[in-house]
Amino acid sequence: MQEDRLNPELNPEEEVQAVWSIRQTSIPAYFILSGLLFILFNGLHIWRGFANAPTGTAAADIILSGLHDASGMVPWIVLATILLVEGRFMLVERYLKARYFQGKADANQAWRGWLERKATAEREGRPFDEPPPDALTGKGDK
Repeated sequence: MQEDRLNPELNPEEEVQAVWSIRQTSIPAYFILSGLLFILFNGLHIWRGFANAPTGTAAADIILSGLHDASGMVPWIVLATILLVEGRFMLVERYLKARYFQGKADANQAWRGWLERKATAEREGRPFDEPPPDALTGKGDK
């Protein structure tokens, strides 16, 4: 049950979980991406306004009209930002987990093979001087 908790150092009564919690590292990504999408959609609406405006229309009127039209895109910008930022984290997390578990499986296979060879040598009374797998990668305790 302890692994399910976000912060095992806090008492269960003190721990707060929220639906809208955001990783500290993703806050800049949210601001940058939502800002870029906001500028893109506003720019496209304003550009379309200039392209379709009758001759003699004031630039300020075209810009205000474009901003008004683009304001309806704000919920979609928020949704796209959340999907892109969190989707990126989900894909990276999935990739890293797959890599970790593959590495762990490879290490376990190397250890099983080493232990089998050691047991075989001991059964047959032969000396066994092959270093353990972690000594080959330099990860052993020395």
